[in-house]
This record gives sequence, C-alpha cells and structure tokens, in this order.
Amino acid sequence: MPRTRSAERRNLILRAAGELFIAKGYSRVTMEDVLTEVGGSKGTLYRHFADKAALFQASVEALCDEWSKPVHTFTPPGTDLTETLTALGGHFAALVLTPEAIALHRLVTSEAERMPEVGRAFFEHGPSAGQAVLAKYLRQARDAGEIELATDPVRAAAQLYQAMLGDAQMRLLTNSPHKPDDAEVRESIAVAVRVFLHGTATAPAAGDTEDPVPAIRT
Repeated sequence: MPRTRSAERRNLILRAAGELFIAKGYSRVTMEDVLTEVGGSKGTLYRHFADKAALFQASVEALCDEWSKPVHTFTPPGTDLTETLTALGGHFAALVLTPEAIALHRLVTSEAERMPEVGRAFFEHGPSAGQAVLAKYLRQARDAGEIELATDPVRAAAQLYQAMLGDAQMRLLTNSPHKPDDAEVRESIAVAVRVFLHGTATAPAAGDTEDPVPAIRT
C-alpha cells in the first residue's frame, strides 16, 4: 500500500507539473508552483524529483507516454495494408496535432539545446516510439512479401510519417496562418500512404522496353 500511494503521488505531481510547464513555460514554473497545485511537503516533492530539471524531463516522458497509448494499443481494422497504414496515420494525427501536443513540442524544442537530455527523452518517448509501431507493420508487410523496402523499416516509417503529417505539424508549430483542417489532414495521410505503397511513376507505354534510366557513359 505505501508503495502504491507513492506511485500515485508521483503521477499526481507529474500531471500537475506537465500542465504548468505547457501553460507557463519551463522558466516561469517553480517547484513551489507545483506544490501549490498538488499540496504536500517539499520533502515529498524532492524525494521524487531532485530538482526542477528532473521534474521537467519526467513530466515530458509521462505526457508522451500517456498521449501515445492509443498508438501503442492500435489494432488494424483488417488485413488490407493501405487501410492499416491510413488508420495508424489517423491515430498519429490525433496525438501530435492537438494544441497540447504542439505546445509541448514547442516547449521542448525551445529548451533542448540547453537541456539535451529533455530533447532525447521527448524523441524516445514520442516520435521514436511511434515510428517503432509503424515500422512493425512495415516489417510484417515486407516479410509477407507485400512490399519491398529499400531501407530499414524504422527509417521507412520515419519517412512515411513525415509524408503523412510533416507539413501539417510544421504549420501548427510555426503558427502558420493556414491551419490544416481535418479533411486536409485525412487527405494528406491517404495520399502519403498511396504514394509510399505505389509510387508516382507512370506505367511504361505498351511495347516500350527502353530502360527509363539512361546509362551513364564515360
């Protein structure tokens, strides 16, 4: 029971700290602010987290883990690979394009040069973890002979993710005046999956056997 209460207390601190950091930024949040939100003693707070930097990193990890649960528990809608990748892209969009996720991304980016360990934690618990899930389905499709990959499945997953959501995410991160709407995001995901699986090259004309890539003569 004491161990359970300690874990619950730690999670309560992390949730409160995460909300404060997103709302006010790292520099404007103090340990006393967190105590005001959760109550308790300084001794308890510092027993869990040595300082504000440790609390910040832990709260970033906790937020990424909490928000990404739907991706990690994703179940394909069927056996069709296009449907699977498109549905997974929708899960990614629901995770990374929310105002809270965009605010956290901006916050971590602004602090990552000074606190590289926070940047690494964000990448490992966020983008890298999501790419691993996507890579799993690409690897399964490759091993089943459905697709050929010219690169490692994790790298292919990163490329597909960027094609699906990179533009929408960048526009939100930079506060572009043209915000992507839901229909635009869905179209971006669908087009990215189609191009990833089928490419953009046109089929050669009937009877055309010429190599489309000319040989380099020296």
